[in-house]
Amino acid sequence: MLRSSLGCHTMTLDMSLTESDTYKLLSDFIEYSKTTALKMYRLKEGNYITYFPSPSYLPIDFKIYFDGKDKGIHWHIYSDDRYSGMVYIIKATINPKILIGIIDYLTAATYSDMNIAIVNFESKKISSLLGTFNDYKIKRVDYCINICLNDFIPAYDPALIMNLIKRSDIPQHYEEWMVYDYDSHRKKSRPESFYLYSKSVNINCYSKYLQLLNRSQENVEKRYAPISPEIIDASRNIIRFEVQCKYHKTYSLSQQVENLENNSLNKYKSLLHPVKCIEIVSSYYKKIIEKGDWYTLPEAVRIIQSKNFNSQKEQRLISAVKDVSQCRSLAKAKASCQDKELIAFKNTLKELAVLNINPVTIPREWNIKHIPNFLRAYFTEVMKEFSEFSNLDVNLCTAQGYLDYCKIFKCPPI
Repeated sequence: MLRSSLGCHTMTLDMSLTESDTYKLLSDFIEYSKTTALKMYRLKEGNYITYFPSPSYLPIDFKIYFDGKDKGIHWHIYSDDRYSGMVYIIKATINPKILIGIIDYLTAATYSDMNIAIVNFESKKISSLLGTFNDYKIKRVDYCINICLNDFIPAYDPALIMNLIKRSDIPQHYEEWMVYDYDSHRKKSRPESFYLYSKSVNINCYSKYLQLLNRSQENVEKRYAPISPEIIDASRNIIRFEVQCKYHKTYSLSQQVENLENNSLNKYKSLLHPVKCIEIVSSYYKKIIEKGDWYTLPEAVRIIQSKNFNSQKEQRLISAVKDVSQCRSLAKAKASCQDKELIAFKNTLKELAVLNINPVTIPREWNIKHIPNFLRAYFTEVMKEFSEFSNLDVNLCTAQGYLDYCKIFKCPPI
């Protein structure tokens, strides 16, 4: 059975509160913390510091977490001076999978998980002012596909796969996130992730194993509990491709929903429908990682030559693959082109996609000639399981969503 999964990772919702209600909510949190461990932090001079709550003092910005075991929800409350009078905004960030009690950090939440997540979201035992799920607007959705490498290729070092992915494209209006490295005296990206950001959407593709290793170390440095070795080991072969739709993108998606389709305030039924999850993930995956399989340079050249194109087209296709190999990145190869040359290069990439060739090639020293396109491989396996009805709860829903996606966008299923 597939360990890979497609759906939603986290969501952020918000609603407004009056100042008096926020005071009351803080008092309710203080009372609740007497029976359940909560940690509170307030903003001071740009940093969040430990906050020892007092009902007589209301910070302008504070965060609340459950201490210890992750329960899949935390809150951020801050003042908003855009309105007349003092108004506070409460943001609830949830991980639906953990909210329903599945704490593995590896499996994407699906549409069918939301019924239980919504029930568990309601925190009346803390305060009636926290409201219900439908009282909030969805401000951000992180769609994702969790790729288990073992589903598609023999055991392989996830760091090498990330090295391959980091050579992918960087679309227009996106930048790669980097931090300054004091040893090399220049900005560098983290080796475990390929993180692109824009005004409305962030893309983060990363090794879950390497991420959890780093997070566990950071927890120890901050004197928190480390992540259990069992969870870290289980994540060893998971690569997550995550599409973080920020407010403007989420608002745009919400506006596309007809009221007759979904009359709830936050439109979650449409935003988290399998078709929408597949549409979002597929669109950005193809835009960045491309549609084809990865090959070594000699193997890609062999496939092109086997098609018996005229010499001009053959040379153009081979040159494009060699240019990307020489630049060690599709984004860098594209950046070296200008005007008509860039238009021709983009058209050549489309022709390589038709041949199922990713212009990024596998280094020869890896001793592997071919790695499948993980998105295509995932849907191929899902459709096999769909035909066998082996996992009705998850893959049937995903497969039906994929078929609906193909029907809507008039593309043949794999």
